[in-house]
Amino acid sequence: MRTPSSGGDPTAAQPPYTTVPQPPGPVATRPFTVAPQPPGPAHAQHSPTRIGPYEVFQLLGEGGMGRVFLARSPGSRLVALKVIRPEYADAPDFRGRFRRETEAARSVSGFFTPPVLDADADAPQPWLATAYVPAPSLHEVVRGFGVLPEPALRALGTGLAEALLAIHAAGIVHRDLKPGNVLVAEDGPRVIDFGISRAVDATQVTRTGAVMGTPGFMAPEQIVSSREAGPAADVFSLGCVLVFAATGQGPFGAGGTAEILYRGVHHPPRLDGLPPVLVPLIGACLDKEPARRPPAASVLAALGSADPGALLTEGLRQDLARRAAHAATLVTAPPVPMTPLEPALDPLTAPGPTRPSRRGFLWIAAAGTTVAAAGGAAALTRWRSKPATPARPGGGTGAGTTGLPEPTVPAGPKPRWSTPLKRLESGRLHLIGNTLVHGDGSGATGYDTATGKKRWTGAVRAPSDVVSTPKWLGAQGSFLFAEGWSGERGHLFGVDATGRQKFGYAVTRPGADGANAHSVQSVQTVAGSVAVLGTMGDGGYGVVAVDLASGRALWSRAVRGSDFQAHAAGGLCFLQDNGTVRGLDLRSGTERWNVPDVVTPGAYPRLSSDGTTLLVVTVKVQAFRASDGAKLWTAVQETTTLSPATVRGKRAYVFDGPGTVFALDLRTGRQVWHTASPLGLAGAGGAGSQGPTVSAYVVAVATYALGDVPGFVVLRASDGKPLWAHRPSGSAAGGRSTWQLQTSGDTLFAASETTLYAFRSDTP
Repeated sequence: MRTPSSGGDPTAAQPPYTTVPQPPGPVATRPFTVAPQPPGPAHAQHSPTRIGPYEVFQLLGEGGMGRVFLARSPGSRLVALKVIRPEYADAPDFRGRFRRETEAARSVSGFFTPPVLDADADAPQPWLATAYVPAPSLHEVVRGFGVLPEPALRALGTGLAEALLAIHAAGIVHRDLKPGNVLVAEDGPRVIDFGISRAVDATQVTRTGAVMGTPGFMAPEQIVSSREAGPAADVFSLGCVLVFAATGQGPFGAGGTAEILYRGVHHPPRLDGLPPVLVPLIGACLDKEPARRPPAASVLAALGSADPGALLTEGLRQDLARRAAHAATLVTAPPVPMTPLEPALDPLTAPGPTRPSRRGFLWIAAAGTTVAAAGGAAALTRWRSKPATPARPGGGTGAGTTGLPEPTVPAGPKPRWSTPLKRLESGRLHLIGNTLVHGDGSGATGYDTATGKKRWTGAVRAPSDVVSTPKWLGAQGSFLFAEGWSGERGHLFGVDATGRQKFGYAVTRPGADGANAHSVQSVQTVAGSVAVLGTMGDGGYGVVAVDLASGRALWSRAVRGSDFQAHAAGGLCFLQDNGTVRGLDLRSGTERWNVPDVVTPGAYPRLSSDGTTLLVVTVKVQAFRASDGAKLWTAVQETTTLSPATVRGKRAYVFDGPGTVFALDLRTGRQVWHTASPLGLAGAGGAGSQGPTVSAYVVAVATYALGDVPGFVVLRASDGKPLWAHRPSGSAAGGRSTWQLQTSGDTLFAASETTLYAFRSDTP
């Protein structure tokens, strides 16, 4: 079963690694790093109160280059202040490149680019100040107010083309033009975050042989080699941005990072959904060959005159008015006490303020709220957790985003117990009854849930004709499963919570044409006594349903590709195959209904159900009635893959790449609550990614902020209120892999690479 590699929202932080899938035959490629867009104030660290001459109000976001703060100049002008990460500042020749780049950026004078006002290449952490624009990003606009019609697309395109003309005239290539780097102001778009990409990119290439950019918006030559990225690469990105604005998705689809990048190099762009009159121009911008793309001046001429007012909807006007009011409050605020820039503090251990911070008070004042001193202090210790509204801003946060007060998160309780684990390359944690099973394909070990003591090491008795070492497939229901293959048979083995082997069945046989038997690749789902297995053989892929009480194969069917998925609930087996979702009788395999084109092939959906409602999760959550496949609702629409959904009771829980956890009403899709995590959430769309872990009391999600130590964050299940986080340091950090989580009753179990813990997880 193929699963996507880690992906991320085009306007959100990306993991600092990926590879491009290789086509048949040799292709010259090189490793690269995705430059993340700041994930917003939910990922904030404690901020300095001054940087150079600037008073700092709040952290706007954090990404691969550094942190971006909203600040005020001595002349009461608001600025977006980007502070470069120490690892870049310490690199040889970086400061010289940074100085040259910022000097060039200060010569950019286009109307659609906020001016670069100031910079200091010699500061302990170099910084760059640009004019602050109180406006949402294009990603936020599309997610919150819908895709753009043709007149608005023309207004957007002319503004972007004119901005690129000004940037290129200064000898700069943007290299990261994307929806999160386009602000939509009342008088037209603004392109931000230009001016230092070459300095950072050159440092990154020198250090790691890597290239910076955002999947889905990078030109092919930029993916293959950053040094080949010239002005034509920005034109390619402009075309990608226009496709996103018109359709809500980039021209190379959604899914894992590697898949999106591979399509960007080798596949034609998807232009369906664009106004037909704009297809030739945007298609030319997206030509794989840089020399065949039109220059920015030609794009501007082809789009003709456009009215920036076409970009404004009533909802956007109201949003802009709120941001302008917030900015006006900050301009007239009292001065900040003099405190120098210090290294970033760990938000889990740094001491919090003893009284309400001025930064937090200003946020409350801008929102029109009056608080007493005690009430204000309480308000400022809360995280950003709020009831859902019909339209929410998207995950992107550019330099125009006005954030919320910086959050702090208490450390978690002491563990009930802990026990060392054997370090595994890709270990998984499973729960079978009162036994925790930790293992990978080569081995599995059972631990007692009450004490953490080791109970058994997994072993199977395989028939003598099984030619390969049995491979462990993980746990579902009451069993830990393993598979073996003999050529003539594909075998399935089951071990119970005590470590005893309960069965060993031959579940596949040679084909009628004499082909070898399929091997068992995965246990897709288990419901009652029926397991649905994923298989693979010379003829392709398939699924087979097996009665675990007798070993009898109940039914089987071929599937068309490797990205199929099955899930069973309520007497039905739901099967996604090549974009079509089918409802099958679990024991007979009889098809009761099918819905074609639910997802595009290769979108890697995740299925979950309570037996009444079926959820199909890709870049959005789609709900269907389990009995007949009727479409019920769609929620949480993004541009890259969401986490799998976890269903408990009448709710489904899911999280996105930017770091927001959602609780959805299963009947209506309404957001019961959504909460932005203060730490980066791990692998929303990654290979083997885990959905939220949910009990009657809490929702737990693994965290992995860029350059940070993995751990997990715990929210209250009833309302999404963040409760605590576990993010150890030093030798207790337990490696760099994502933590695995399970819950049972009032206990939350968590496994790092090296240690298994049990925490009390109930809450008032």
